[in-house]
Amino acid sequence: MTAQSPQQNILKIALDVPMDRLFDYLAGDFHVEVGQRVVVPFGSRKRVGVVIEKCNSTDIPSGKLKAVLSAFNDEYPLDADTFSLLRFCADYYQYPYGQALLSALPTRLRQTEPAVSRKQYVYALTATGLKVALDEIPARQVVQRRIFSALSEQHECDESELNALSATWRKSMQLFIEKSWVSRREILAGLQQASASSAALPALNDEQVNALDAMLKEADIFKPWLLHGITGSGKTEVYMQLIQRILTDHHGQVLVLVPEINLTPQLESRFRSRLPEFPLVSLHSNLGESERLQNWQLAQSGAARIVIGTRLSVFTPLPQLRLIIVDEEHDGSYKQQDGMRYHARDIALVRAQRAKVPIVLGSATPALETWHNATTGRYGHLTLTNRAVAQSRLPDIRCIDVSRSEMQDGLSPILITAMRERLVKGEQSLLFINRRGYSPVLLCNACHWIAPCMRCSSRLVVHLRQGRLRCHHCGHEQKIVPQCPSCGNPDLHPTGHGTQRLEQTLAALMPEARILRVDRDSTRRKHALTDMLAAVHADEVDILVGTQMLAKGHDFPNLTLVGVIDTDSALFSPDFRAAERLFAQLMQVAGRAGRADKAGEVLIQTTFPEHNLFNALRVQDYKAYADALLQEREMTQFPPYAFLAVIKAESTHYSEAQQFLQQAADAARALNLDVMVYDPIRPQMERLKGMERVQLLLQANSRQPLQTLLRNLVPSLRESKLGAKIRWAVDVDPQEF
Repeated sequence: MTAQSPQQNILKIALDVPMDRLFDYLAGDFHVEVGQRVVVPFGSRKRVGVVIEKCNSTDIPSGKLKAVLSAFNDEYPLDADTFSLLRFCADYYQYPYGQALLSALPTRLRQTEPAVSRKQYVYALTATGLKVALDEIPARQVVQRRIFSALSEQHECDESELNALSATWRKSMQLFIEKSWVSRREILAGLQQASASSAALPALNDEQVNALDAMLKEADIFKPWLLHGITGSGKTEVYMQLIQRILTDHHGQVLVLVPEINLTPQLESRFRSRLPEFPLVSLHSNLGESERLQNWQLAQSGAARIVIGTRLSVFTPLPQLRLIIVDEEHDGSYKQQDGMRYHARDIALVRAQRAKVPIVLGSATPALETWHNATTGRYGHLTLTNRAVAQSRLPDIRCIDVSRSEMQDGLSPILITAMRERLVKGEQSLLFINRRGYSPVLLCNACHWIAPCMRCSSRLVVHLRQGRLRCHHCGHEQKIVPQCPSCGNPDLHPTGHGTQRLEQTLAALMPEARILRVDRDSTRRKHALTDMLAAVHADEVDILVGTQMLAKGHDFPNLTLVGVIDTDSALFSPDFRAAERLFAQLMQVAGRAGRADKAGEVLIQTTFPEHNLFNALRVQDYKAYADALLQEREMTQFPPYAFLAVIKAESTHYSEAQQFLQQAADAARALNLDVMVYDPIRPQMERLKGMERVQLLLQANSRQPLQTLLRNLVPSLRESKLGAKIRWAVDVDPQEF
């Protein structure tokens, strides 16, 4: 039944529900536009939806058609470009369109209550405050003195600058306001801009100049560029001068994507100081909901000229987009691992192509897919082979054969000596180990029992300081057991090394050293990482112990030694991307050493010092190693020479997940397309969070047959009765499985 009179305005609305369709509602008394948010009844609940289309007919019987309950007064409704991009993503990644669209909005815009942004302010000293001397504030009031000094040196301080000074600045600021030392005025968040800086731009070397000129010549068209520069080669400086030229000459907006939240404040600070004339906002999950909404709306309105954000920012509406930059484009953090499993770098390329603007992919160790596209001519290829600081040079990299060395709690004598030498010189060292906690496992030497996680196919990690055993996959934790539950032996030993144990070992070996541990456990407090990095830059730290949080993006001028504790497990991983990831990680962490005028050294502890990966790393020859890996990929028909999709299923009962994927495999083979359909198998992590896991791999020589198969297969899986009992998802272009 399709009869509805033209007067009855029908709205097709996208909702955040796991059904790949739009829903028809009556507009009722509301005058709404396409892109506007509305509240509608859905079952027994109210839901926020987005109007996608207005029409005058529907297949829903007139008696069953419900009306919109309310409409939000959106100043800037979602635009057609955002709809189109998210429609493409939903189709390509086999995800319901409504869920894709709503998940791209800030949390406040997905709630049925009107969104209210939190007011933000800038602060300045009053006439009374200008007469106050710093000595009047007690020396023990460190935060107060720090804030007062900043206000004295600068005309005004905004909230982002105060956050960088201390996470507890609000309490001190309130005290100053009560004393009438400080006044505040309300601003639009993110738009506290200054006049153009008159300071001379840093001089670029010849390679940087050539890269900048090449990109500026093609600034008006879609053009993907790989900016391949060694660590410390000045890629960020090229970004900033490119942005400045494009925004000055072409106006508009620039989107800068970064892989990790902890890199955002540092990059934001550099951009604000160098490009003060262009309003800038950041978008990442560490922002409060009000601040994120306000920043998103400033980007959507075009008021923010520079947007720096993590992967979800790739969907931010930008009406005047002129350039996209993807920093550290190889980083795995750009891949979403739940919900719609998109890759932000790939979506950024699609977005740049549709907007007809250039996109820059920057990395010292590009993803093999990007390297392949650059070397075959699909992307422009720009290289920076020299460090930007003239006096600095690449660090010397050496491998220490731990099979021939007498280790002291996981540290070789060579590495211990090197750290002591830096301590004497007043230089800093970084010990890199990608394993937090005290020890990887709790072992019984009598019966070889190892503390397992009962919910995952993994071991519990010892956190000795807290007296806990924790699973780093599902979060389960328990007390450390006093004796072996298998044989009763009370002599249980933490085996292996984590960041906590390494910190304890170093404190015993070098009690005079100031040691700082940086991992997920030590940085749980908001702004903890910012405070820690400030301590490193202030030379208040001698030895850093950290995980991959410290491997990239950070510039420590006084850090001259990097020690890598344990890498061997990745050398022989069944994951075909493991070697690529390890090489990138080691190149990144090695790049932290010797970035200023002091020589850097990298010492890697390994049982396999002659492995090809270490041979390439010693001479820092990414090209040779990447080309060798590409030859292997071509022989084995892995990306970029093939295209993959994985259907993942999990259930409390293995048989249900296995049966569901076997049915999927049979249906896929029956389509008789040019796609290799493998049998369902267990992944490396067979059980996670109490769920039994199975996966089905699909492989094709081109995207088209794989996409055709998924378009035909996925709708039938959504209708499957067995599929309704279990959890399952499609992962197109998977990064790990």
